[in-house]
Amino acid sequence: MKKLNLLFTTVFLVSTFLLSCSSDDNGNSGESENNQISIEQITNGVTIAGAKLETGTPPSPTGLLNFEISKTEQDGFLNNGFNISFASTGQIKGAYIQFKDVNGNNSNGYYDVPKEAFGNSDGVKISSINGKKKVSLRTKINGEGDLQINVDFKESVPVGKFCYAICIYDANGNISQVEEVCVQVNSWGGNSAIVGEWIFDREEPADIENGATTTIECENGNTLTDVAYNMEEKDEWVFVLNEDGTYYETYDEKGKRLDAQASSLNCTAVYTETYEYKDKYSGNWSYDNEKKTITVVDFKYEDLINAAESEEYPDGSVYFEAAKIEIIAGELVITDSYNDGNITVTEKIIFKRK
Repeated sequence: MKKLNLLFTTVFLVSTFLLSCSSDDNGNSGESENNQISIEQITNGVTIAGAKLETGTPPSPTGLLNFEISKTEQDGFLNNGFNISFASTGQIKGAYIQFKDVNGNNSNGYYDVPKEAFGNSDGVKISSINGKKKVSLRTKINGEGDLQINVDFKESVPVGKFCYAICIYDANGNISQVEEVCVQVNSWGGNSAIVGEWIFDREEPADIENGATTTIECENGNTLTDVAYNMEEKDEWVFVLNEDGTYYETYDEKGKRLDAQASSLNCTAVYTETYEYKDKYSGNWSYDNEKKTITVVDFKYEDLINAAESEEYPDGSVYFEAAKIEIIAGELVITDSYNDGNITVTEKIIFKRK
């Protein structure tokens, strides 16, 4: 990620930005569970790719631009960061962001984030990988039409709490009201009950992939229906949570693909082409004891068959974010509920101890 250095301005000008319109002052009451991250640590440890650091303070809000942000508090993660998610009905050109500590001390200067930088780099912060991760439950962070800014942490950002103020603006000079959000940077690990080696068992509701089967018209005039595209020999997904907050998971898949031409000729399903995948993802996990949720961040992918395809994610890539996790009848259950239009959808993935 690009490294940006904060520029300095007067305390008076910075204060004007935060006082120019009302905002909830969550986090300033000293209710931080642990450490209060200092302005110096925020200044030196936070970056926003594609943004520009400006001196002084942004223009005063006009209040004429619609701006909705659903959170007044959110989580951040070591060596990874967090996303700022918001929505607007306006034609947004960019956003102004200024960081502060929980005691109201403001950083010197502010970030001007153009719309082109929204979601920059791994901005959406959900893995777009193949295999089960692509089709399995993953927390839906944003609804349709939401905007997002990716904020990254350097290694120097510790566990603790800080805040930020954000406004958005359009090309006509309209600037929204300021909203303030506080970020709790969590440590890794946190729940010994879910620690262990788990093997995927099932999904609820069961995942029936569209197009997993086909119909074959045979040369003799007969028809084969519900013919599977793949004949699986092995399909194993292992998910491992370690006590120290590290995690890894492996996918071991092997089988043969349908030969449609040979199947039509013989009027029976024929599988010829062999496929094999052996993948490993590793990183860290964090448990929120109050919300009973888990966030998992990938930092490395390994193709165990073709090492040239392996890669690392220095800033992390969020896999699960704030997904409900619990032990039910000895099984590990990860649950996600999200809105799909006017319908609330609930999905579960369930593991057994290996």
